[in-house]
Amino acid sequence: MRSLGRCMKCGIAISVDAFEADHIIPWSKGGKTTLSNGQALCQACNRSKTSTMTVPYQNHLPAGWELRKWQEEFIARFVTEAIRQCTLAPNDIQAFILHAFPGSGKSLAQALAAKVLYAEGYIDYVVMCVPSKNLKEQMKDDAAQVGLVLDNKKITDRAEYGLVVTYQQLGYRDQESGKLVNAEFIREICEKKRVMVCADEMHHIGAHANWGEGFRLAFEERTVVRLMTSGTPFRSDGTTIPWVRYRKKKIDLSPPHAYSYGYGKSTWNTKYSALNDKVVRDVSIVPWDGKVSFTVERKQNGVVIDSNDYKLRLSDNIDALFPDEIDLDTGDKIVDNAKLRKMLKAKRREAVIECGTDDHPHGTDYVRNVLLAADKQLNECRRAHNWAGGLIVCNSIKHAQSVAAALEHHTGEKAVVVTSEDGASNRLITNFRKNTTADRAKWIISVGKISEGVDIKHLRVCVYLSVIQAPLRWTQILGRILRTEDSIDWDLQTAYLYQYDDGIEHIDEDEDGSPVAGSVNIKLYAETLLQERWVTLESKDKKPPPPKTPCSNCGCIPCAHIPGCPEPTDFVTTHVHTHSAEGVNSDQIYGDERYANSRIERCRILAARLNMAPVKIAYLLEKGGEDEWKRACGDD
Repeated sequence: MRSLGRCMKCGIAISVDAFEADHIIPWSKGGKTTLSNGQALCQACNRSKTSTMTVPYQNHLPAGWELRKWQEEFIARFVTEAIRQCTLAPNDIQAFILHAFPGSGKSLAQALAAKVLYAEGYIDYVVMCVPSKNLKEQMKDDAAQVGLVLDNKKITDRAEYGLVVTYQQLGYRDQESGKLVNAEFIREICEKKRVMVCADEMHHIGAHANWGEGFRLAFEERTVVRLMTSGTPFRSDGTTIPWVRYRKKKIDLSPPHAYSYGYGKSTWNTKYSALNDKVVRDVSIVPWDGKVSFTVERKQNGVVIDSNDYKLRLSDNIDALFPDEIDLDTGDKIVDNAKLRKMLKAKRREAVIECGTDDHPHGTDYVRNVLLAADKQLNECRRAHNWAGGLIVCNSIKHAQSVAAALEHHTGEKAVVVTSEDGASNRLITNFRKNTTADRAKWIISVGKISEGVDIKHLRVCVYLSVIQAPLRWTQILGRILRTEDSIDWDLQTAYLYQYDDGIEHIDEDEDGSPVAGSVNIKLYAETLLQERWVTLESKDKKPPPPKTPCSNCGCIPCAHIPGCPEPTDFVTTHVHTHSAEGVNSDQIYGDERYANSRIERCRILAARLNMAPVKIAYLLEKGGEDEWKRACGDD
């Protein structure tokens, strides 16, 4: 028998004559009398099991805690599915997909669900997978709050409840043997124990990438419960994620094997959403425009082979300004400007955020103006939330260090800088997260260390100084400032994201009107934040990019050039020299609408009295009609 002579709930030995057959999903709840919905229980367990299928999560919550409605609904759906499937053959088990918008509480929800299954005897080991070392510590802390004590220091089968590991550990390959040694060891644990695997931020494990290979090897053949979670359940390269289901090249989040909880309501969940439930903050996106003057040089072997000057606005539509040249008689394309357009979009962003160079040691005018405005806004936030913090996302480690110097030069504020090169970064992030005193540094500056999963609830203002345009990256960065603090009234916690006002670009869409994977303009995402948008898979026949030409001197790849090695003679490099870059703000985006600063300014007095965001006051009063809006703002 499948139970191997033991009760499938408590594990006690039972004989063929003494077991009681039980519906996993009760008959009264629609459960079918099939082998897959049956389990062998001892008499005591069968008597204690009720037909209500109430999930006893309350037993594991800290005193005084209450779950959010979406968390209750998710746990009930997931635990029911997990119990139904945990007796199936491994090839028949379907992973459960949880999509929960960044900051809405998915770490606690998945840890609590795992503890319930462990306490009820359906699993006896948990492996939590996360994308970074810093998140290992955070996941361990979250799990400990519900009594799930996980080992995040070493990979062992002796931990009482289970482990927290990184995808990098799973993808580690021994150089001598070529084996994925950590994945092999965890696979052995899965053969001995009933293991539940939680893949947090699952978009990191591409099906054909090294991390994905290690993940599959460790968990695919033996795990009895599988949970995949993400705030952004797609990959920017458009490839598939292991165990995730797709329909018409788009992720399938339909029940019963998935649960979706987005920023706004969606086709997957019309009842709950993070914004409507006030689980995350509302946000005002502050776009900055301005004129940018720069030169693009192409060099080969250190010699300039061509140079072109450009003067553009950030809001200029480069696709319209540099179209392909067409023969009017034949309709044939004479000049294809696709590469030029792509280059200009990237170099314009690079030029505007220049900082730490000889020409702009403390940043362009754009950088200066944005830093001053953001610091002023953070000070406003600290009137009612005196330990509020700000995040600046930079383009590189050198850029981050230069921006920190510029911030101190322009505002007098010293920031905490965390980079992958600094071994103390994880400690600095933890200290910044846990220190909720007003005398803590106001700003933390990062490149990618605070891009996802990191839970710093007091972050209220973010300055986006990165050229990266992937929607996954943008959404994850936005999620850093949307986590709420229970000790502050929700209406007083509006977040602010400062970003450049990129020109409207042409976005390729699928047959359902959703943008395909890849680099898109963040202006589009800012203006459609409340809309449901899912990145689709790329076509299967898409050709991979051609391999980069190795350096003729040392064989290194130019994009990861070895320090001290002269530039390869057969590789052309592109350099940007910024002459000037202005920074001008004229409006804010709130609730998918643009509000001119002139409209917002009229609400500042009332907003100051209420300690609320002026743009939020404008939004609320305009909903009451134009006359009410004028009266409230003192407009005759």
